[in-house]
Amino acid sequence: MSVQFFTEYPLWFIIFCLTAGGLSSYILYRKGHGISAGKYQSFITFTLSLLRFLSVSIIAFLLLNPLLKFVSNETQKPFLILGIDNSISIVNTKDSITYKNKINEIFNTIENIAGDKVKVHKYLFGKETKINTKPDFKDKQTDISAFFDEILNVYSESNSGGVILLSDGIYNKGNSPIYTIKNLKYPIFAVGLGDTSTRKDLKISNIRTNSIAYLNNSFPAQIDIKSDKCVSQSYTITVYNEDKKIYENSFTPSKNSELNTFNLNIEAQKPGIMHLVAVVSNLKDEITYSNNRKDFFVEIIDARQKILISALSPHPDISAIKQAIESNKNYQAEIDFSGNISSDNIAKYDMIILHQIPSNGSNLKFAENIKNSNIPILFVFGRQSNLNLFNTLKTGLNFSITGNGYNQSTAIVNSEFNLFENSDETKSTIPYFPPLAVSFGNFNITDKSDIFIFQQIGSVKTDQPLICFSNNENKRYGFITGEGIWRWRLIDYDKNGNHDVSNSILSKMIQYLTAHNDKRRLRVYTSENSYNEDENIIINAEYYNETFELVNKTDISMIITNEKGKNYSYNFSRTENAYKLDAGIYSPGKYTYLAKVQNGNNETVKGSFIVKPIQVEYNETKANHELLKNLANTTNGKFLKLDELEYFIKNIKNNESLKSVIFSKKEYRDLINQKWMFFLILFFISLEWFIRKRSGSY
Repeated sequence: MSVQFFTEYPLWFIIFCLTAGGLSSYILYRKGHGISAGKYQSFITFTLSLLRFLSVSIIAFLLLNPLLKFVSNETQKPFLILGIDNSISIVNTKDSITYKNKINEIFNTIENIAGDKVKVHKYLFGKETKINTKPDFKDKQTDISAFFDEILNVYSESNSGGVILLSDGIYNKGNSPIYTIKNLKYPIFAVGLGDTSTRKDLKISNIRTNSIAYLNNSFPAQIDIKSDKCVSQSYTITVYNEDKKIYENSFTPSKNSELNTFNLNIEAQKPGIMHLVAVVSNLKDEITYSNNRKDFFVEIIDARQKILISALSPHPDISAIKQAIESNKNYQAEIDFSGNISSDNIAKYDMIILHQIPSNGSNLKFAENIKNSNIPILFVFGRQSNLNLFNTLKTGLNFSITGNGYNQSTAIVNSEFNLFENSDETKSTIPYFPPLAVSFGNFNITDKSDIFIFQQIGSVKTDQPLICFSNNENKRYGFITGEGIWRWRLIDYDKNGNHDVSNSILSKMIQYLTAHNDKRRLRVYTSENSYNEDENIIINAEYYNETFELVNKTDISMIITNEKGKNYSYNFSRTENAYKLDAGIYSPGKYTYLAKVQNGNNETVKGSFIVKPIQVEYNETKANHELLKNLANTTNGKFLKLDELEYFIKNIKNNESLKSVIFSKKEYRDLINQKWMFFLILFFISLEWFIRKRSGSY
């Protein structure tokens, strides 16, 4: 390490510092300053003068703000990055024991093989990327691109000699690694594992079916069976609903490699989660039987909510509203242009949308019949609406006409609206929507917080509603006060490439209007209806006191039960004002739960969730060495076999590109901030004071 110093001023300014020290010393001690030390007087006077000279000169020098520059050199060894595929497919071969032992041996001894010249950084990749973790080959997904993303972020400017990649080339998560390595600046030495030959295997390669179905309906399922080297060997495909056989078929392949699809219809007989299992028979000498079974789950919904759109004539808004409604799997929309439906038929619906009804052609009685029912209503106003007749319905919103024209009103989100939550994307997109045509006049609503969207006319922001709600006589109403909402879907698609925002607005409005007031004091929410088998089961809970204030002073327990009736008991942990349970990882299957408040009130909540098996590692049994060769060739690396790796590592230290790099590190420090400088000045001043007092000076 070398040390230099410099100042903000020219170094010749030191002359002034020395001059200040000299003058101070001369003025103070030129006449002895009362020192009486006999024959040592001259020596003591000189010593005191020197001490004063040094302390004043140093203090003056510090006023120049001197800096110390420390320069140190650090030698960085070249290093290799070892990446090992930790997925199940590595050991899903006939050479699994050999691979497992050999890879573990390399993981443990690679530093010794490479020698002192090269440092080795060891990684595992599968579902996620880990460093310095011993391989166990249990990951059920393979993401090679995430491994390369990690090393690009960490070692982009480092002295790397390359990446040694041990893999079978099979990936089933993330992006193609070919695209990820475009910015890699060092070579990949790819070691091919697995078998590239086609081996005898019968497997369920894919199942296509609905994620949901409706009670008492049938839904289709398509099961793809891939057979390799199974010519003339008959197999049977069987589907079970839990333990009940619901489908069986047999087939004999006539080709060396063949894909067959079996179509079946399944009856949705009870609500809840249906656990289905597809199984193909095991043939002799298959490479693996792990891919001969697949579990799949379908949620059976009791019934979709039916929504009627009643209008007098076609309008683009009607089509837009219907499409938005049916984007939600829980809703079914019907359109009626008669403008008059019997009371018996009205009762079939969970909600009714009145498009420009009541109109100038009356329809008041029809609207009154709907109002007198318990069905929530969404009113959509337009040029055919008769707002004077609408006022007679007493829905909680009144309109005062001030003219015969229409305002072009754009949308401004009400920041105080709290009836339901909207995403940031929705809030940021709404101001870009085209204006709606709203009648001249004033709308009167009791609570401004029930207004979802205000009108903006030109550049003037108003407190008039464009979309709002009311709760009158324990019945919920919604209002869209203008026409032209069909244009919102067009702009939504133009801006975002989809209709998610416009669909979300209508869907949340309907969800609020059709929702019953939830009076439960204990509420439990699973983060998902289904989890993968490698995901933690996270469950949240809320508890309300008798005045419906959110509290978390009491204990809440939960029992989770699997399909065989085995129970797992837990207690929720408290968060800021609610509860959370991390139940850990569960094996695949269907589970029910019972949450209970431990305060003697017996509040309970029941529910269910499913854990889905991850079987993608068994879908492909043929190693993809072509991918590994492409990775090596693209980066000027090399493709190797596993038995060549040890020899390669031993000789890589002779590679001329692997050289240590010396980095110079510079550090600047203010001299005035150094503690030793303070104690040096204090020493000079204290010594001077002591000698003067000792010599009889004042």
